[in-house]
Order: sequence, then C-alpha cells, then structure tokens
Amino acid sequence: VIVGASLAGINAARTLRLQGHAGSIIVVDADSERPYDRPPLSKQMLTGEWEPEKILLPAGKEDLDLEFRLGVRAKAVDLGASQITLEGADGTVANTAFDSLVIASGASARRLPDSAGIAGVHVVRTLADSLALRAELEAGPSRVVVIGAGFIGAEVASSCRKRGIEVTLVEAMPLPLER
Repeated sequence: VIVGASLAGINAARTLRLQGHAGSIIVVDADSERPYDRPPLSKQMLTGEWEPEKILLPAGKEDLDLEFRLGVRAKAVDLGASQITLEGADGTVANTAFDSLVIASGASARRLPDSAGIAGVHVVRTLADSLALRAELEAGPSRVVVIGAGFIGAEVASSCRKRGIEVTLVEAMPLPLER
C-alpha cells in the first residue's frame, strides 16, 4: 500500500515495479483527482499558463498495474496487524491489509484558525485549491495578501504579480524562505 498519489507515491510504485515487484500495489490518496504534479499548482496553474491536463502524471493501471483508491483518507495504521484504516469521502471505513507500507502523503496546508469557509481565503495544496484561487485571480482583484513567505507563498505572490495584482507578503520569520 502506498499512501499518496503525487510524484513521490507514483515514483515509489514505479521503483517497486522496476525492481521486480509483481504483486498488487494499492495507491491511496485523499484527493479524488488522477495523480498530478503539485509544484505547478502555485505557478503555471495560477497564472493560467497551464490547464489541469498538463500536470497529470503519466501513471495508471496500464503502465504500472496500480489499484487507485482516490478520494480516500488514510486514518490509522496498525503496524502489528499490518492494516491501514481507510475512510471514503462518504464516511465509509474499511481496513486494508498490507505486506509493506509507503507513506508519501506530503504535508498538509496550514490554515489560519477559524478561516475555513470564509470567501476569499485560500490554501494551495490540491488542484481544486489552485483552480479556486485562479478563478478569483481571474476576476481581477487589485490586491492580494499572501500569508507565509516559504516556497509556496513566494510562488503564489510571484504568480499574482505576473497577473498585475499588488501583493502584500506576510511572514512571521525575519526573512522570506528562512525556515
């Protein structure tokens, strides 16, 4: 079982196949989209230079013989029983046995407290996040505030500037990219 259908997870599956693993490989991801490359989400996707099809990863059942379980969250792991608990978007819970487990889920976007559901407040972690922010940027706001001057925050700020939008970049550290 591989948790995470982004570049790291797909590369783990590809490596297993190249090294001769002939058994089943289940790839689990909370995102319901086909596997895609995340770095362009804060750059080419926001500027409108690329459409979603361009970031899709060339991995699927055909070339790697993978079983995808998309839109499913890994909720718990029982290493002693070699089982992972998966929860579907509809709330159904199931345990899946594994011989080996790879966790390649990446980080989650950090939200400001009590900001979920507020119009105009976005995080950039998924394709859906990027497309939602892009739609707002296409509406032509005059100013955007980006909180966090790490790589993704700096890239979002740069993408906004490419669109001619004024940007205020807020960072807790003394300098951007300091962490």
